[in-house]
Amino acid sequence: MNQPAVSPVITLQRSRLTLPSQVAYDLVRVPPGSGAGHRPSLLGSGRFAKVFAAQQTIVGRESRSVAIKVLHDHADRRAELLFSQEVALNREFASGPLQGVAPILDVIHLGPLVMCGCGTLYHPRCPRGCGLPLQRFDPPTREFPSLRCSRCEYELSAEFVHQRGHELHGPRAKPCCTNDDDACASVGTIVNFVLREAMVMESLEVSLGDYAAYREKQRGAPLNAGERALHYFGLLPPRSRQRMIEQKVRLLEKVHLMVQIAEAVAWLHGEKKVVHKDLAPDNIMIRHAPCDQRNAAFADEPVTRQLDLAANLCTEICVIDFGLSDKETLTRSWYEDADTSMATTKLPYLSPEARHRRQAIGCQLDFDAPQSRFRVPDSLEQSAASIHEQDLIADPHDYLHERDIVIVKIDGQPGHRYATYNGMQPHTHGRHLEIVRPLGEAHDVYALGAIFYYILTGRHDQVDALSHLVGSLQDQPCRLDRVSLSRRDNYGNRCKSIREPFWRDELMLVILRAMVRGRPESFVRDRTVRGPRPAQRFLTELKRIQHGLIAEVFAERGHLRAAYLRCAVAATMIGALLGGACKLSRSQDAPVPAPVNPAAESVTVNPGR
Repeated sequence: MNQPAVSPVITLQRSRLTLPSQVAYDLVRVPPGSGAGHRPSLLGSGRFAKVFAAQQTIVGRESRSVAIKVLHDHADRRAELLFSQEVALNREFASGPLQGVAPILDVIHLGPLVMCGCGTLYHPRCPRGCGLPLQRFDPPTREFPSLRCSRCEYELSAEFVHQRGHELHGPRAKPCCTNDDDACASVGTIVNFVLREAMVMESLEVSLGDYAAYREKQRGAPLNAGERALHYFGLLPPRSRQRMIEQKVRLLEKVHLMVQIAEAVAWLHGEKKVVHKDLAPDNIMIRHAPCDQRNAAFADEPVTRQLDLAANLCTEICVIDFGLSDKETLTRSWYEDADTSMATTKLPYLSPEARHRRQAIGCQLDFDAPQSRFRVPDSLEQSAASIHEQDLIADPHDYLHERDIVIVKIDGQPGHRYATYNGMQPHTHGRHLEIVRPLGEAHDVYALGAIFYYILTGRHDQVDALSHLVGSLQDQPCRLDRVSLSRRDNYGNRCKSIREPFWRDELMLVILRAMVRGRPESFVRDRTVRGPRPAQRFLTELKRIQHGLIAEVFAERGHLRAAYLRCAVAATMIGALLGGACKLSRSQDAPVPAPVNPAAESVTVNPGR
């Protein structure tokens, strides 16, 4: 049958067909509170950006829940640069297969946007009554963008949005609730301050910290000393063995989570050559709910069936927030560049070079400009204040970082060492110069060890206590093995803080090998090590423990089934014995018939014979 001819829409191979978008995003509104009116649902807020909940609609039909990430209202141009780098990285990730990274769904250009207390979204107009919509203005001499009216030159800088932000939701600035008598005439929430890029991501509302708290509530009673002794001699009762298997399955789930995190970081370091620089529990999200929630219909199944469901390990992790990340070349981007302070939940996961990232030199540097080098002062050769290749020498008063110099090589003998650098030497040789230590793959590997300990203990303060043990092992080195570590103070307490009393020494060794540098057993020689090898070694050791735990769980499950079978057989045998004893007892207790006297018996004679 002849097909009708169809005129081609695209005639050239590289032609682009542009269609009007029919994708929209509806911000989720929180119902009015105590006189505050409607406001957008805020999923989270960090140092640079905030995340709103939204509903994606395609051709007018609801599609899925999403999260929209936008910069804070008070963000400056340096924060915008970091955000643009994050957008570029996420776009690169989305161009191929992902490994434990939350996918980006869209990038949109979001203009000034305010939500009125009545729930209406609007582009703010000039608060002076000009009626013109405010537009972005970038003053050449200031670091903060502004909103400006082209008619009356009204201007509101992001630097002062905290003090004057209410001007954008007054009755003159909005198209709705324009009367002063309206209840929502002066109520509103700034969603986005000036024209900027915004990222649309998959909505993941459960962080690693939330998940750890949820699992902690489900934790059963651990085995006591007597039960552990019975287990050692193979005499543990079936119910106690059942509790032990549940604890091992829970430990296996924790190790499985950490394996996924390590796989994602090894993929970032290896295939993508990206250093995250901000790994912490609040930047690791859980994609799926636990299996025992998703399979509630099996709650009445036998224990072994529930253990099988739990062993499926349905949870998946996603690493988020690449605002500080570097690709290949390390940069100086870090929190202090945004003039913010560290949160208490971040500090335990910071490596030594991150905690002491900036250090005043405190002495004169004699630069040899023709040879681009200087002599390293004796004070900078000490272990606590050492200087390494890739470090920066910076002037803290050079806000644009135009004269940062990078150390490319250090050579010579102790006491006569010289550092060769690239870049324009600072204007001054004075004491106010400082060392800025870049954060590389070694920083991420340190954070991996700290995150693993958090997963095992469920508490940030325990991770902070672990950092003190790591510091003492760094200052007074010893072999990273069970015998040597058992002689160190606080090691036993750190082991006991792990919830499940299995594989504690093996788990602690993997954690310490990630966090302690420079030992033969360490994954990292020093903070300047580059490449994916340390993260891959960490992952290999984790998988070894994971495989051992899986083997133990299935072996214990077999023992449990055999124990239940033995109990059933024993119960049957005991029942049979008791049944036989009862029959014998009843036969003995029955009345005995009277003896028969043969002489007294009457004899019947048949007369027919």
